[in-house]
Amino acid sequence: MTDAKIPFKSALIVCRPGPRIGDYARRIANFLIDRKIEVYATPDSCPALSEFIIESQIHELEPDFVVTVGGDGTVLYTLSKLKRRDIPLFCINRGSFGFMTETDLDNAIPVLEKVLSGNYWIDEAMNLSSGFGDQIFADAQNEVMVHSAKPGKIMTFDIFLDSVLIERGRADGVIISTPTGSTAYALSAGGSILDPRLNAIIVVPICSPLLELRPIVVPGDSSIEIKITKPHGEGLVVIDGQVSYNIPPLSTVWIKKSKIKTRFIRSVTTFYDRFRTKITREDDNL
Repeated sequence: MTDAKIPFKSALIVCRPGPRIGDYARRIANFLIDRKIEVYATPDSCPALSEFIIESQIHELEPDFVVTVGGDGTVLYTLSKLKRRDIPLFCINRGSFGFMTETDLDNAIPVLEKVLSGNYWIDEAMNLSSGFGDQIFADAQNEVMVHSAKPGKIMTFDIFLDSVLIERGRADGVIISTPTGSTAYALSAGGSILDPRLNAIIVVPICSPLLELRPIVVPGDSSIEIKITKPHGEGLVVIDGQVSYNIPPLSTVWIKKSKIKTRFIRSVTTFYDRFRTKITREDDNL
């Protein structure tokens, strides 16, 4: 987390298609323009903003910040397309969960007003780097998942931590998650929630029979290796549910903390605010 302020002069708006999204996106765009912010959109990110669209793709732009309108999937999609993953994100929830988002559609403009007035901080979140041999995969904000290329096919894995074998067993797959991702797929698979202030990574097996593999939290500076041990088991590596890579049998996938961090613009919420309202579903009035 950092309090360093950024001179916001340009913004890219990325939308999830859906009812009312276009109207809200135009309201946000006009609000930003009124505050002398140069606004961009691209045909693949927010076609409703036809008057602001420039003939380029998301990965070709380097705005001062990005406004996402959608849920966590929209955030992950945006990160997978950005030229630089460290461009600050202001995330507006229009999904059913939106743990990474800062506010909802109805409150977006008042919160943006606070941000543009300098009343915000930058929340820096760990990313994961991964690869197979010399091939480097896209960075992950939430998780790197290794599983069979054939749906529903169980696999056998060796899991190494800093070159030391720590677990061996069968599972449908293995999730290696950041603290941010610990509230996503890793949580559904039985992993623990990690406070994002922890320098830690969680390794979570998916449907391991007889609990042959168990979730484990490891230091964030560790080097993790997931080896597929069956000679006929072709694997698939999925990054944040956005990008996938086929890997041959007997492959070893390496995972470690990335040098790049995702930067979320925060003005009204902390991790435990989002935890209370998104995970426990507690009403603030109770």
